[in-house]
Amino acid sequence: MARRANHYEAAFEAYIRQMRVPCVAVDECRRPLSDEGSLKNPDFLVYPRSARNMLVEVKGKWGKDERGRRPWENWVTTDDLDALVRWQKMFGPGFVAALVFVYAETTPNFELSVESEGGFAFRGCLYRFWAVALDDYVAHLRSRGMAWKAVAMSRDAFRARVRPLSEWIPMNESVAPRPL
Repeated sequence: MARRANHYEAAFEAYIRQMRVPCVAVDECRRPLSDEGSLKNPDFLVYPRSARNMLVEVKGKWGKDERGRRPWENWVTTDDLDALVRWQKMFGPGFVAALVFVYAETTPNFELSVESEGGFAFRGCLYRFWAVALDDYVAHLRSRGMAWKAVAMSRDAFRARVRPLSEWIPMNESVAPRPL
């Protein structure tokens, strides 16, 4: 496993590796050059055994607010989307580009939350992984402001389209992540 300072990406990689799904952590320090200039790398290439290969951009967010509600924050930068669109074209139909939203939570009843709600414990936080296909995301986005160069889906549109990452990467019981 690569040493990652970004705890969301580190949690994603640990989760995928615990499921024993082949993946490649992409070196983000070296951007490839293309005819259109520098190109931001995806965070991971994931190769599920019984699903389409994935180009993954990990987006970390805090999972629940102080009242215990999930705000479903899902904003990303236009640079993230532009790069994923270009990578998806280069890799072709054998790959699906996806945004994986990794929500981190701290909870007083940590052990119960891990076991009953499908959370993944990593480095003292509880993480949940939700994914949406790039094409679905782009079709329903709205601007968060030109100065920020950020976009998002409405909360309702996002909730209707996002699925747990475990549905994107089918697995059998023998390889399911175990609570730590």
